[in-house]
Amino acid sequence: MKNITAFITLILLSQSSFSQIYDCSECDSKIYLKTDISHLSLLELKILRNEIFARHQYIFKDERLGDYYSEKYDWYKPDYKSKKTIVLNKIEKENINLFLGKEKEKIILKETIIKNLKSFKQALLNDDTNSVNSRISNYFTESGYGDLSSTRRELKGILSIINIDGIHWYNESGLFKVTTDDGHFLNETSIKISGNKIVMTYADIGYSELLTDETAFSFGSNFYSENEYQSWYTFEIRNNELILVEHQAAG
Repeated sequence: MKNITAFITLILLSQSSFSQIYDCSECDSKIYLKTDISHLSLLELKILRNEIFARHQYIFKDERLGDYYSEKYDWYKPDYKSKKTIVLNKIEKENINLFLGKEKEKIILKETIIKNLKSFKQALLNDDTNSVNSRISNYFTESGYGDLSSTRRELKGILSIINIDGIHWYNESGLFKVTTDDGHFLNETSIKISGNKIVMTYADIGYSELLTDETAFSFGSNFYSENEYQSWYTFEIRNNELILVEHQAAG
């Protein structure tokens, strides 16, 4: 009986300490915790934080944000002629600070990723073997296969094409992609970022624009489809450092 009671108590405690938030209908009366917002993306955090103001009929300078609440919620009907001052209670202010804190963490992660990518690219271009190996060697030691020299060479080729400052962001996802034509193949080189994961990829995606379906496989052409190749490297930020966690290749 005691064991059953203890088990029920544990369930109730876990439920009370972790109640994921999906809207801010209770943000004026309930103080949320970090665990409650751990599932939220940067954009979702911004929307929820501003929902606290929207529920006070706040008029947003960002018209698209105002349109979002107007289209999603019947209760958002601000009086654009009014200059009413918004007054938040203590609980609302605490929740806003919670959201802002989590948003800041995610923004700092973005900045950390970009900083690491730039230093890693520079190390590759400068042939700084020690610096590069410190980020990739553990993976090959643990996996038991792969060649550090060829990996450094391939990563150097990928990042020499990628413009890190040109990475485009939406929410917590970043992307920079370049298509090149080497006369034989169309090559796609890209970097994709999703949260803490960074994937660098090189892939042959077809034959050159110099060739057609007929000429690619006719005498005179040295195009061989069996030479198509793809390679992708997955990195993560660990202890504020860019670390290789996986490599796959095909072709």
